[in-house]
Amino acid sequence: MKIDCHAHFEPRMLDLDRVIAKMDAAGVDRIALIPSLNDPLPEASPALLATVRRLMRRKSTRSIAEAIHRVTIARKGQVWIPGEGRFPIYPQPDNESVANVVGAHPDRFLGWIFLNPAHDDAVLDTLERWRSVPGMIGVKLHPHWHDYKTAILGPVLGRCEELGVPVLIHLGFRSGGDFVAMSESFPKLKLIAAHAGFPFYDDLWRVASAKTPNLHVDLSSPYINEALARDAVAAMGARRCLFGTDAPYGFHEEDESYDYEEIKRWVERLPVTEDERERIFSANFEALLAP
Repeated sequence: MKIDCHAHFEPRMLDLDRVIAKMDAAGVDRIALIPSLNDPLPEASPALLATVRRLMRRKSTRSIAEAIHRVTIARKGQVWIPGEGRFPIYPQPDNESVANVVGAHPDRFLGWIFLNPAHDDAVLDTLERWRSVPGMIGVKLHPHWHDYKTAILGPVLGRCEELGVPVLIHLGFRSGGDFVAMSESFPKLKLIAAHAGFPFYDDLWRVASAKTPNLHVDLSSPYINEALARDAVAAMGARRCLFGTDAPYGFHEEDESYDYEEIKRWVERLPVTEDERERIFSANFEALLAP
């Protein structure tokens, strides 16, 4: 069994029929989909991604990576790509788009409920509305691009802890990603830091291993590479790491469509036992979805 715990529904880049065909070809059984956060962006250069990864792995240079990020936020609610223009960030991604896919293909797709407490004054009502839809399995948060401090997440995290549903969060820099406070304030919360703990990486793994057993990471996205994925598994252990892709962003095949095999091969090459590999591919995520 292989479950991709982190992918996006973005039919402007990869329509649903092609997603299913690629799942079948790659042997991916199910995908947990996230509503689109923004208009499709030009692909970042591999050199820039590699540079930013190196900067973020050290606390002493992480502020440089943060400054690069801040340059791309032309104004709140927009991404600016030099030479390409401005692209809107949706203050409230469309949960209905994912709920419709999950309803049409319940055996292949699960859905994340995208919340933005910085925009939605009735965010708990939004959570209750969508969690009643079969197949909507947890909450997605994105303080990195929605640009808020994680201190405002208390009501959402508390409710998710009560419900026993997982939270997938793309952490922001500094107070936009206080994973220690979130994990310790809500010790029974099932918390997944996207992209191997971006933008903290090693610092998050070290803290998580020592004091926050409820914190997990997914191994998705060109925000990381295979070496970084291996380091995350070595530092946190296979039981705390989940297979994800961040599809359809990055890792393109020759026809420019998404390559579902790339991160799957990373997991297949990990120096772990077969039982640990199965945990990363599906069992860890299934355990987080269990009541």
